Amino acid sequence: VDDVCLSALECVRQNHGHCLEGAMLGAYILGLHGYGAQLMDLRSCASDDDHVVTLFQENGRWGCLSVSNHSSLRYRNPVYRTLRELSMSYFDDYMNGKGQRTLRSFSVPLDLVADFGDNWWSPRGDNGGREIAHRLDQIVHYRLFETSSIKKGL
Repeated sequence: VDDVCLSALECVRQNHGHCLEGAMLGAYILGLHGYGAQLMDLRSCASDDDHVVTLFQENGRWGCLSVSNHSSLRYRNPVYRTLRELSMSYFDDYMNGKGQRTLRSFSVPLDLVADFGDNWWSPRGDNGGREIAHRLDQIVHYRLFETSSIKKGL
């Protein structure tokens, strides 16, 4: 977790944000349009950074919004039947600086309203999103691959 973790509202106030802040802002906006405010953590191995996406569903299919410096780690159309399928759509492009594929697991959806209340998006200051960041680290994650597959060199 970075030194600063802004809430969705503070991200707009300060006119900047990283992956998690962008995901929270996306969740807030989707919530205004009748979608749930849900996040999913994509966990990497130790040699790379995790990534957080904003989940949504249309016609029972999963899609997501995402903010990243890498264009291949952004938006996904709602065409995926499961969260695992959606997560796997990031696998080939999820690499560290050495060109190694590093995506290892994905989390269950984190429902921001259910876990943090109706005003989850509004805390002020540089740590307004810290509780959400910690919760994303704690929730259940599912491995994308067996350990033996990873040792063989994905």
